Amino acid sequence: MHIHLRTRSYAHDYAFVNSAPDSRWWDAFAHWTATERPCLLAVAEEGAEHWRVLLSGIPSVRTDSGGRRIYYTLALEGAHDTGEQDVAAVLGLASCLLADLAEDKDGHGVLSGLLDGICPAAEADRLLAAPSGSATDREDLTTRLSAALASLEPVSPEDLATGRGHAGRWIAGRAAPGAAPAFLARLSALLSGTEHGQAHLLNLVSDAEDADGVSRGRLAVLVEGGKVGDPAMPLESLPEPESPPGPPALPDSPGGHPKVRWRTPMARASLAALVLLSLLTGILWISGVLF
Repeated sequence: MHIHLRTRSYAHDYAFVNSAPDSRWWDAFAHWTATERPCLLAVAEEGAEHWRVLLSGIPSVRTDSGGRRIYYTLALEGAHDTGEQDVAAVLGLASCLLADLAEDKDGHGVLSGLLDGICPAAEADRLLAAPSGSATDREDLTTRLSAALASLEPVSPEDLATGRGHAGRWIAGRAAPGAAPAFLARLSALLSGTEHGQAHLLNLVSDAEDADGVSRGRLAVLVEGGKVGDPAMPLESLPEPESPPGPPALPDSPGGHPKVRWRTPMARASLAALVLLSLLTGILWISGVLF
């Protein structure tokens, strides 16, 4: 499993402090979530041999030079045959984030303390000031980060068992009865490769309509509810996505529908010629050439 940690320091802007992932794949979800607020994205699509998870908006006690609260982003990726220890670490992260949000709507809690301990102000400033600095320091940070994640309280098999059996596509507030176990069970299935699809904690979504377009496959959505939506919204099924539009139908006869005929290249060229001729006639009339 690869772990990438992103934050900023008092003077230096946001960047990954140990290593950067190959792409900013989470940008595709910017319409449904803001990474400055607590959120979680998990993607394990059909045909892919790996999964990707992002946890972001985890607040630090540190502030930047403008007095704004600094936050952390964790990007994780691994293969479907990843070890049970890695699956347990990701599930522990997700469970801890949900527990922190249950205690504080801005997410201050165990994860904040854990990451502030691994990346204190002085170390964040030093690593961000020299992006191409010591590889040993960055590897050491990654090692400490992996050990800290492994120390998180694991999700019990009983909790995962109670969360199974929900519809392939659903949405619920993160604090709704049964929502957290259902979400963790779906996340576990995505990490292990027994299911494909997506599971997200989104902070710009308030209902099923808002979630339209997130994914066409299996999908579990938790409404974060800190600024938008109700964190206690009852679980409900998401509608199945409509089939993508096919190619335009061919006309029944050579003539076809009048609107179809006007869309042919020949018709469009003729229309353009008529418009040009009308413009030329108008110009000549204004200049008095025709009269």
